[in-house]
Amino acid sequence: MPAPLPAAAEYIAGGVTSSREPLNAASPSTLAPTANGNSSEHATLGADEAYKGKTVLIDNYDSFTYNIVEFLSELGADVIVFRNDKVTVNEIEALRPANIVISPGPGHPLTDSGISIECIKHFAGKIPMMGVCMGLQTIYAAYAGTVEFAGEILHGKTSKIVHDGKGLYAGLDPDGVVGTRYHSLAAQISSLPSELVVTSKTDSGVVMGIRHTRYTVEAMQYHPESILSKGGKEMMRNFLSWKSGTWADCSQALIDAEAIAHAESTKTPIMAMMLTGSQLTSNGSDSENSAKIAPKLETILQRIHAQRLKDIAATKAQPGFSQRDLDIALAMHLAPPQISFPQRLIRNAERRLPGVMAEMKRASPSKGDIDPLAHAGAQAAAYAKGGASVISVLTEPKWFKGTLHDLSLARRAIDSMQDRPAILRKDFIVDTYQIAEARLAGADTVLLIVAMLEDAQLQVLYEYSCSLGMEPLVEVNNLEEMQRALKLGAKVIGVNNRNLHDFKVDMETTSRLASVAEANNVILCALSGISGRADVVKYQKEGVKAVLVGEALMRSSDKKRFIDELLGLTNGIKNSDTSVMQSPLVKICGLQTSESAMTATLAGADFLGFILAPNTKRTVTLAQAADIINVVRSVKGAHDSSKSDVYGKIQTEQAMLSASPWFATAANRLKSHPHRPLIVGVFRDQPLDEIKHVAETLRLDVVQLHGRTESVEWAKFLPGVWVIRVFSVDSNSNAQSASLADVFRPGLHHIAALDSGSGGTGEPFDWSIASTLANVDIVSNIVHGTMPARQPLMLAGGLHAGNVARAIQAARPLIVDTSSGVETEGRKDGTKIREFVEAVKATKILA
Repeated sequence: MPAPLPAAAEYIAGGVTSSREPLNAASPSTLAPTANGNSSEHATLGADEAYKGKTVLIDNYDSFTYNIVEFLSELGADVIVFRNDKVTVNEIEALRPANIVISPGPGHPLTDSGISIECIKHFAGKIPMMGVCMGLQTIYAAYAGTVEFAGEILHGKTSKIVHDGKGLYAGLDPDGVVGTRYHSLAAQISSLPSELVVTSKTDSGVVMGIRHTRYTVEAMQYHPESILSKGGKEMMRNFLSWKSGTWADCSQALIDAEAIAHAESTKTPIMAMMLTGSQLTSNGSDSENSAKIAPKLETILQRIHAQRLKDIAATKAQPGFSQRDLDIALAMHLAPPQISFPQRLIRNAERRLPGVMAEMKRASPSKGDIDPLAHAGAQAAAYAKGGASVISVLTEPKWFKGTLHDLSLARRAIDSMQDRPAILRKDFIVDTYQIAEARLAGADTVLLIVAMLEDAQLQVLYEYSCSLGMEPLVEVNNLEEMQRALKLGAKVIGVNNRNLHDFKVDMETTSRLASVAEANNVILCALSGISGRADVVKYQKEGVKAVLVGEALMRSSDKKRFIDELLGLTNGIKNSDTSVMQSPLVKICGLQTSESAMTATLAGADFLGFILAPNTKRTVTLAQAADIINVVRSVKGAHDSSKSDVYGKIQTEQAMLSASPWFATAANRLKSHPHRPLIVGVFRDQPLDEIKHVAETLRLDVVQLHGRTESVEWAKFLPGVWVIRVFSVDSNSNAQSASLADVFRPGLHHIAALDSGSGGTGEPFDWSIASTLANVDIVSNIVHGTMPARQPLMLAGGLHAGNVARAIQAARPLIVDTSSGVETEGRKDGTKIREFVEAVKATKILA
């Protein structure tokens, strides 16, 4: 909490709390203006009168105001504070103040600074004025300068301040000033008004102070009153010593006529008052003299470029991260499999739709923080399920708050999905090292920005990327860059509507270059600024094949709906349409005779299970199983599929656009399989080679695994069959049990089955455990605006015709499985089989 106002300060403003009672009861509304209160002339107030007056502080609703008041009061100022919307210029004029301070504050000076700008225009040249943070921005705006996003948000960051030793900085140590920065907006140096000069900057070149060339009006962007700053109190002492509205009458500010003349004549007003007289080159140009004063201010792109070179050097220096290490890893094929970026990008063209490149972006230089807590893996999964063709992952850490680890997580999150999106490393690529990194982390392509690369360097990076099987996305912003990209041979060119030098957006940039791209038969993408369907429609007409969407998608309340709207699908399939009422699939297990197998088949069972594990009471030999299976397969069209036509239509439509998660893909294929019943072989603790041999001999459709948990990725090693993995649930189990942790781990099995104990006991378990597990959807819990997805599973253990409806309602499984529940005295009972299947088919659930 800020300290209370010092006793010397008066606070006259509306809405003051009891702890902020003004020392004087006078209200500004009762103060009468002086005779010359409306004067527009820059006549300096009488020195004696001004010195004896008050220091008026315009409070832009900022807590730092209290610290500034404390500093000023300690230095002897008689401070009176007004909220920026609770006082008029005439009321301030009536006080005949000695000077005015414009405080920091949130927001933009043109909309949130109240009368600050009006005060600057009225009092400049009459009395001294000082601005802090937003105070600087208001002075800048008062003289028609542009205030925009600074390129980064800074909260409590300290920087060494290089200054010109004049004005507020008079007498301060050249190396002794440190500024603490809290801001997201900044004065744009390209619009520096002719009346102002730069007085200070960070050692990296960011402007930190400005000054009027003739009037005692000066400001700093940083917070001199912060406990982390150095030199702040001395600067305020200098300010309070000024007794006139012009530098000509304030010799202690060390701003003489020569400094003023040079500041007003130079074309490069960066620290323009720092060097005067003999320090300047005789007959030297502005650029020659400016070079003595400060390095050229860099654009944001140049600053990022320089930083990335440092980052790469630091990474290469770590053990195990050299270029040689990456080359060895690539040669060993340690990079995950890749897909064709161009082909995946234009997949939607089959339906005359553009590709959507969905971006994972926590922050940006133009917008600041977007979603600093975003999880790359969860975001990628949500985008893939929403219908993205490509997932763009920002991996630049300083300005975009991304990492290569984000790309790796994004890739792993979608790796098990059918028809996954391509992964793009979006970064400022300046070294083949970054391309090798990207490939090993799972990228399918990288971004190459023409604006930051020379032709020779661009060629090397392009060819190296292609040598790794990654056709790059080549980014351009104008015709000259487009021609360079075409000369390179780029097949996919993205037009960035944002100029990376000043980060301004022009949505016509893509339009201006569209015809050139079409004439050269390249895939054209529109990058930046796309926020809705209207943008997409316009670009499609111009030949654009894909659009990249970042901030708008990150902030959207429904990711899939947002992508649907971009594609014009809002009158088609809705998220809610994918859920229909249907019954689960039925598995009858432990079959030992042709008669019982045919009874189950004709009753409508979807799966027939045969115990091929040794030493159980229901085990059948390989020969016995073969005979029974041959009988079943001799029956053509035993029963209709249990899937509904509506469901099949929805799934077909969705599959054309969205990547399907691992378990959902398996469930959809099982439900839509044209040949039923599917044959299931049940195994326990048997070696892989044996299972593969049996599966091939019997031409099994499904392998069901009990027991052993090592070599868990059997789904990889049993091609051509579905793998059901059985997890045991006992009386001590709950949804968080370690034994159930891998139930829905993608890639290990296609369907998880929950069974009582070791299975075959005929006893049910707590079905709420199954329901809880199936409803866990990490992605929808983390990514705002993602529709929750229920996981498919098989329910077994103690099910019979009398309880299966309740079990289905409680657990909502994809498959129900029974063995002992359709037996009488240890043998399959045809009546019970039919009753069980009928009970299941009669129970409809939302699937």
